[in-house]
Amino acid sequence: MIRRTEVYYDLTAMQDVLASVENLFDHRNQISVTSRPGAAEPLFDAVGWLPEDATEAEYSVINVQFRGSAVEALLESLPFTWGRTRLMRMPPKSCLSIHADPTRRYHYAITTNADAYIVALEDNKGVFHHIPADGYVYQMDAHKTHTAINAGRQDRVHLVLCNAEAEDLNDADPVGRVSLPVG
Repeated sequence: MIRRTEVYYDLTAMQDVLASVENLFDHRNQISVTSRPGAAEPLFDAVGWLPEDATEAEYSVINVQFRGSAVEALLESLPFTWGRTRLMRMPPKSCLSIHADPTRRYHYAITTNADAYIVALEDNKGVFHHIPADGYVYQMDAHKTHTAINAGRQDRVHLVLCNAEAEDLNDADPVGRVSLPVG
């Protein structure tokens, strides 16, 4: 479900960018790195689920807080066309709802701890994956049912990128949002 790519970028430079924008996080725990042209609230345009009437490719504007930064340099170094990109913070002792996404995701861990995981549902069992803060971008097949948990005592912050190229969007069976039976 998760594999390390060959894309590497200096972790210290990324941590410096995070330190410069950390005060922008609100209760949603996400900051939009990219937004759609003319977005009313660019810093929160990419937050949450992808709107049903939007595509990843529409998030083509790098928000002013990230222009000229290590984040922009990483985006420009990718071997694919980037789309919706967010900084996603998970506070300690938190978990996302179990879901599946319509597109592949790429994760760059900026800060993490040994107790932060992406948990994939495989054959009705949870398989734990830890993405280290090692400067590499990790590819995730987000079409598969998964969640993220931070059972640690420090925030986990990932830069989460979506590939805007059409061939990447159709390389797996998208299952969309899922509901699992209770009991």
